[in-house]
Amino acid sequence: MGVIARNEKQLTLIYSSNTRVGRHTLSYLAGTDEKYLAIDLAKTKVSDTQWAEIAEALGVKIGDLVDKRELDISSDSTAEFSSNDWLKIIQNDDTVISRPIVINGKRTKQIDNPPEILEFFQVDSAGLEQSPSNGVAPDIERTTEKENFIEKDE
Repeated sequence: MGVIARNEKQLTLIYSSNTRVGRHTLSYLAGTDEKYLAIDLAKTKVSDTQWAEIAEALGVKIGDLVDKRELDISSDSTAEFSSNDWLKIIQNDDTVISRPIVINGKRTKQIDNPPEILEFFQVDSAGLEQSPSNGVAPDIERTTEKENFIEKDE
């Protein structure tokens, strides 16, 4: 059992308000009626254990969470950094997490582009093919559950 609370009915956003992608992702989230918890790394620290759990859920190393372009050192000098080194960097500079992290139930994702947050919300197109002009009353009841319909280029 992990230390991060995972709930299908609540989305958790871990972001830095000091980054453009973080602020914009939060604005997409704030425009929804869904329940969410926003953790701003500029104001609230996430524990080292939680960072390790997040990295594991994403299938990456802790250092892969860091935007190395935000560091004032060359990438060659970071090649030998341990997980503890990366955790110290994360704890001391929230801007290195330039890509927000979204947790919803068992799903965890690092956001590259703010609209990607919409993948975590149910999209339903019930009744689109139906029209009163066809003599068919639109059926507007939900017909899908927990499906994502945003197509992405992989």
